[in-house]
Parts: sequence; structure tokens; C-alpha cells
Amino acid sequence: MKKIIVLFFVASLFLIGFNSCEQQEEKPGIPGMGDTPGELEIAEPFVAPEGIVIDLESQEETNLENVFSTEANLKSINKKHCGCLGCGGSKVHGKLKIWIRVKLNIQNISNKKRCFKIPAGTIFKVSNPHAQNGITISPIKICVERRSKCQKSLWLMCLNKGKDGSSLNVTYKIVGVAASKPILGLISCIKHKKVNIEYYFNFVPKAKLKAVVEDDYLETYADIADHIQNAIWQITNDGKNLTEEQISYFSSLPDLE
Repeated sequence: MKKIIVLFFVASLFLIGFNSCEQQEEKPGIPGMGDTPGELEIAEPFVAPEGIVIDLESQEETNLENVFSTEANLKSINKKHCGCLGCGGSKVHGKLKIWIRVKLNIQNISNKKRCFKIPAGTIFKVSNPHAQNGITISPIKICVERRSKCQKSLWLMCLNKGKDGSSLNVTYKIVGVAASKPILGLISCIKHKKVNIEYYFNFVPKAKLKAVVEDDYLETYADIADHIQNAIWQITNDGKNLTEEQISYFSSLPDLE
């Protein structure tokens, strides 16, 4: 009986350490993040599912309002299999700057419809040391019909404050889920929260697209992304934990339906 109690106690500690939104132990720096040199530490490599081929193209950084400035862009976000995905950006002079955008060219070469997820915490390593590495902060679900192709614009959070954003002069590679406990701790704070851009715009009826964009949906997303991005830089560049105020803010975000 004593042995069973001890095992239960150890297991409980393990679960608490990796699934709770709590402050993590501060360290001098995280390799590959912020200004800290070294190779990015990966807990689990990313492997594309069987039958799925993914090719990445770096896109230019841009402002949020530019993405939704034309009728063509409004229609593109309403497509079920193609659109804007992910969460990224921080405010500059009151406007949200999307620092990292990566186009996913996805091909399903199988005879069945394929659905898969890019996990939260997946790092996209950049080819240029003067540019920022990117990370997904919430899971990205993608479905591709049999024997078909799809393009998606994936927005990512930045891991190296002060470095350049994405551009046509760099390339990105999906390497896998981060091993950093402080970063994973932040991700646990927003688990099951409505943070990705697709949660706000995809599947909106065409007749309501303009009204949605003119409403406060854009500003709601911009506020959330800005808080998350600054929290990441606080961890990666400043080496500081989340404050109680930040944890409370993330807990108050709307839950996924």
C-alpha cells in the first residue's frame, strides 16, 4: 500500500509540472531563442502524416489591416480548406504587425481525405541568423481532400525579439515541438482558448464578411496576439516568468466552443 501511495504522488507531480499554467523556473537563456546562442531544443520532431507533402514558402511581414483590405482577401479567408491560420503579431504604433507568415503548400497524394494537426509549440527554424524563428502557440488543424492540393498562410509567434521578420529572402523549416518549460508553460495558459485567427474569421457567411471586419473582431484578435507575443519575448529575451496579471489575462480569454 505504501508503494502505491508513493507512485501516485510521483505521478501527480509529473502531471502538475507539465499541464498547469504556473510560473516556471527561470534560466539564464533558452538556446536558439531571444539573444541566446545555440541550437533550438526540440522535445519531439515534426513528421508529416502518411500521404501528406508540405512545402514551405516564406511570405513578407505585413500589417493585419492589409490582409483584409480587399474583397478578394475577404473571400479567401472564408474557404474551408484555404485561408489564414495560426496566431502571430504584436502592435507597433497601435497597429498589429504580423512578423512571421509562412505559406504552406500542402499536397495529399493519398486516395483518402487526410486531416492532421501541427501541435502547439511547433518551431519553424529560419535559415538566416538575423531573422526570427517562429512558433505555433495553439494547435493548427488542416484537412486536405484526396489527391488534391491546398495553400494556407500560417501566422507564427516570434522567438527572437529585435531580429527581422519573415521575407522572401529567407526559408523556414518545421523542426518540432519546443522543449523549453517556460514556453510550454505559456502554451498551457492558453490551451483550449480562442486565440488563432481562423477562430475569428473562417466559415463566416459571405454576406457578413465586411461587417465582421468592420466590427471589433480584428481588434479583439490584435489585442490577444499582442499580449501573447510580448509574453513570449518576455520569456525568450528578458528571461522573466509570466506575471500573475498575465496569467489572469490568459485565463480570462474566451474558450473554444
